Amino acid sequence: MKQSFRRRFAALATLLALAPLAPAQAHKELGRMWTFEHPPLDFLEAEYGFRPSQDWLDFARLASVRYGEWCSASFVSPRGMILTNHHCARDNVAAVTPGGQDWLTSGWFAKSLDEEVRIPELTVQQLVTMRDVTDAMNEGIAADAEGEALASALAANETKVLDAAKAAEPDLKHELVSLYQGGMYQVYSYKVYDDVRLVATPDLRIAKFGGDPDNFTYPRFSLDYTFVRAWEDGKPADTSAHYFKVKTRGPQDGETVFVTGNPGSTGRLNTIAQMEFIRDIQYPSSLGNIKAQLQQLRAAEKAGAEGDLRGEILNLENSEKAITGYLDGLRNEKVMDVKRNAEARLRETLAGEERLAPFLAAFDRLDTINARKSELVMQLRSSREQRRERSAELQALLQEEELIAKRIGEAFFAVYGTSIPPDATFTLRLSDGVVKGFPMNGTIAPYFTSLFGLYARNIEFANQDPFDLDPRWIDRRGSLDLTTPFCHVSTCDIIGGNSGSPMINTDLELVGLVFDGNIESLANRFVFTDDVPRTVCVHPAIIVESLRKIYDAPAIADEFEGKGAGY
Repeated sequence: MKQSFRRRFAALATLLALAPLAPAQAHKELGRMWTFEHPPLDFLEAEYGFRPSQDWLDFARLASVRYGEWCSASFVSPRGMILTNHHCARDNVAAVTPGGQDWLTSGWFAKSLDEEVRIPELTVQQLVTMRDVTDAMNEGIAADAEGEALASALAANETKVLDAAKAAEPDLKHELVSLYQGGMYQVYSYKVYDDVRLVATPDLRIAKFGGDPDNFTYPRFSLDYTFVRAWEDGKPADTSAHYFKVKTRGPQDGETVFVTGNPGSTGRLNTIAQMEFIRDIQYPSSLGNIKAQLQQLRAAEKAGAEGDLRGEILNLENSEKAITGYLDGLRNEKVMDVKRNAEARLRETLAGEERLAPFLAAFDRLDTINARKSELVMQLRSSREQRRERSAELQALLQEEELIAKRIGEAFFAVYGTSIPPDATFTLRLSDGVVKGFPMNGTIAPYFTSLFGLYARNIEFANQDPFDLDPRWIDRRGSLDLTTPFCHVSTCDIIGGNSGSPMINTDLELVGLVFDGNIESLANRFVFTDDVPRTVCVHPAIIVESLRKIYDAPAIADEFEGKGAGY
């Protein structure tokens, strides 16, 4: 039977996709990483009293860019200037630093366009169009297709879809995007800027102030920003039609804000069986490997090994802390109970509708696969021949699981349509929230921090690493306005990949630069909550203050704030 089982529910899914959301978000545990082609307009209006127009959405999308293959960014001037995180550009800065200098440690600021340095192999990508290709991707695939037959058919259809997109728009980069684990497919088409030049980057000590102890925490004092610029035809790109103007004074407490960025991956459509395997087997194993690598690298660095190991150590420390936070969330029974109850409700809905009941087999099969995966991992300490056999079986199960996940996504989509957001796919999303502090350590964390706090933390830790400051910050303290906001927090939904994302207000003004979340936000990888989890941003005021009073870069500050000749 060639007619796809998925297609038999296309009409149902379409009706659900077109239906407005209820005034309250019905499935909040699945988060708020909305795609731009299906924004929850009714929900946003009910929740915040703000209904973005299509022009608003198009502007926000086109002013936002994907930075390289790992981060987010945005245009912040009409001449192609882009704002992202220092930690996103760290390797780029090291790559363009002249011999005998250390721009990563000291920072660097171009004094003119002519001084800007092209970063090799870096691109930024602007999402231009999105097109639904679900029917084309499912063309000719039987309802019972599985294994290699299903994988081959999907691969063949993907080739056809992308070839057609390339023929129609050869100047754009086209990507097939699987949403809802294959419940929907889109072709996202990007304009690619491949001439990207370094404009400004602060010194490493202030950019990573607090180091690993302060990572995934708040209050926070990391000046985690870098400016680069997109060039075209030998001159700065003309981005006058779509760029975010900065609101230097930032957002107010309780203000509605949005993050437009590219979250990398989440596991909110995972089944309970998958989450239990990750909790009991996968994450503990990953943490063990990371700890061993860090021990070796730190020993090598202490012994004076050749090469700069700072970046690799920082990345591994970040991964260690992130996975620890994810694991803590999975070990929280309240979090797991939210997921258990949500999955039970979905299964009941599927079982109660004859046309949907066949999806239940996918859930049952994943239960079996993950139980067997756990057994195999525990048995891998056996003889070499047995290890080889069990490793092969484990690999086969992982491949099968990936294909079955498509059925799970189709089940979610058949029942809920686009009233729920898909899992993150390192593609552009719109996340809503409000600027808001949170309960912490028996007290309240404020919605913003200030320069006063930076110097207090520096003094309280005796100017010792990782709370030490470049001498410029010590020498020029008297010239700074210590009431200047440094960081702020909101309830927006983010994860890795969102680093460098702009935070904007309802007037499309940039009011923050996303660079982290608090430790409680890490559990949101699997189940979203916003009572305590927070997104942490660099406040635009401290970026301007540092450019003008620490780094003697008034021209860059003027361009960022839209002041001076030509603005």
